[in-house]
Amino acid sequence: MGLNQQTASELTRLGERIKKTLNAVFAELPLQAHTINGLTQFLDYHRSNSQRVFNAKKAATGDLVLLQLPGIKALEEFTSKLQAHISVTHYQQLQQVCHLFAQSIKMYASSHADLKRQLQSLHQPDVDEIPHQQDKRAQLYYAAKSLLGFSVEHIFCTYILTRQSPSADFLQEIALISKTGIKRQRGAPPFVQFYTHPHPSDFTRPQLLTQASRIHSNKFTIGIASEFSTTGLDQAYSSYSPSNSGIVFDELPDAPRFDATFIFNNPDELVNPLTHQSQCSSTSISIKNPTKRLTLLVLVDKAIDRSSNVNVGCYHGNQKIEEGKLNASDMWTERLPDFPELRVVSLQNPHNLLNQDMKMQAKVEYLLNYANLSADHFVCYLMDVDFPIWSATYRIYFEHT
Repeated sequence: MGLNQQTASELTRLGERIKKTLNAVFAELPLQAHTINGLTQFLDYHRSNSQRVFNAKKAATGDLVLLQLPGIKALEEFTSKLQAHISVTHYQQLQQVCHLFAQSIKMYASSHADLKRQLQSLHQPDVDEIPHQQDKRAQLYYAAKSLLGFSVEHIFCTYILTRQSPSADFLQEIALISKTGIKRQRGAPPFVQFYTHPHPSDFTRPQLLTQASRIHSNKFTIGIASEFSTTGLDQAYSSYSPSNSGIVFDELPDAPRFDATFIFNNPDELVNPLTHQSQCSSTSISIKNPTKRLTLLVLVDKAIDRSSNVNVGCYHGNQKIEEGKLNASDMWTERLPDFPELRVVSLQNPHNLLNQDMKMQAKVEYLLNYANLSADHFVCYLMDVDFPIWSATYRIYFEHT
């Protein structure tokens, strides 16, 4: 019969809870037990079950955690052998989640193997459901567009995450946010570009950038890329709002539709995962206005990528997360049941999505040129969504090991 949506969501949350508990348990074990062979010897535990535990601990989503776990008797043995090596609190938490897992098998399947088969079917794409999901997102787009009197044809974002130096405490984040086909009806709210970094004390207005502009690496800056913005956008700048980190623009005369492209340089907000005990880093874009298409590209330093697992999610609202404390296993509470595809792309490949669109290609080159960086130093992740969900946040995040 298969799992319904509510049951699948409950099992996904259980899997993420199990993963969080396993991470807490391993934090108490000595380093010698942090490999498959080491755990096998340390606990005198079956090697194949040790491997399954490690696979579950590293799984990207909660349902995949449940797919990787060993059977109930093997989990009970694992918990029993751990008791002498972990705190009472974590031992009890591990007992509880294993009990919930056993209950789930009895409730939703005839056996552990049967539950795995049902979970695996969730990862087989339903060709009838894919256009249906997009159709529902399109309905929301047109309804919100009509209600708010405001819409954006395409948001194209490129984030570069690089190291200032191997020992630096923070990553350098350089971002290009480009919005094309902005349409605002009379009476609609003004156009506002939001961001997360507090305004610097000397901020008065965004800079006007050109092809010749170059980064000031140690200073947070906001710039308008003139080549990709409607003429007069900089003159339409009205004010900034320190309370919600937004720059506000007046209506552009004689421009019923306009484009706006911004570049942000942020040297002191994202902690460096190679020098900090951060478990997760992320980049995100919030859909503040009804938008027809979203393209999100993240260029991550190869040194960071080598020690990270990457994933993607769509989340309700825009919950602010304290930097350095983001944990992917805690992020399920706001996640929506919409899973955009994440692709690895090569900027040198002429057939990829970016290079088939000369405007997007030019914007990536513009940002790399501004930042004095070469694409060769980065791994590139791409997400492309038609009719992204209004008032949601799309996030590409990296779990660090």
